[in-house]
Amino acid sequence: MSEQNTIRVPQQARSIEKKQRLVDAAMSEFGKHGFHGTNAKGIAKAAGVSIGTFYAYFTDKKTILLAIIDQHLSQIDQSVFKTIARKVHEGATGREIIRHAVKMGHASHHHSPELLRVMLSMRYIDKDFQRNASTEYKDITSKLSLFLKTISDCLRVTDMEAAAQVVTNAFEETMHAVATAQPHVEQTRLYEALTDMVSVYLFKDPDAPL
Repeated sequence: MSEQNTIRVPQQARSIEKKQRLVDAAMSEFGKHGFHGTNAKGIAKAAGVSIGTFYAYFTDKKTILLAIIDQHLSQIDQSVFKTIARKVHEGATGREIIRHAVKMGHASHHHSPELLRVMLSMRYIDKDFQRNASTEYKDITSKLSLFLKTISDCLRVTDMEAAAQVVTNAFEETMHAVATAQPHVEQTRLYEALTDMVSVYLFKDPDAPL
């Protein structure tokens, strides 16, 4: 039996809860000790489970960090795009849509600055994390491009794929700077500037209902 086949996929509520405890504990341990200072034994102890339970759900500390990143991305996908689509249906303006997206983007970066630094730094030193980041980026920009096409009549941009990448890059750089660094300009001003920049770039009239 291969190692991959020995990893348990939780089905019952108790198993799902136990796996989530491991994920939550790992988030705390990575935030406190960094990637190289964290190990499976420490994660299991922090979660209040045996080391055998850890290995029932994850092959090593790298797989649990990748699971944390996947969970983070899933939360963004479920909250941001669905909420934005609802706001459009309700007749929000372009600027209101972007301001709301900024607010949700900030909320999605609720992890500790230390954990976010670990997640971001692994992109530069590990190929699995590089592939994960590339897949994440393609998924987000693809969904944003499709969304922009649904409101194309209100937009001044015509290349939706390029626009999606520009907007994603602007959001990521600003959100990560606020979450992990000490920006020279306060958060509220940075977010308002981001909202204004993206709104003016995308929309013919940022303050007209969509």
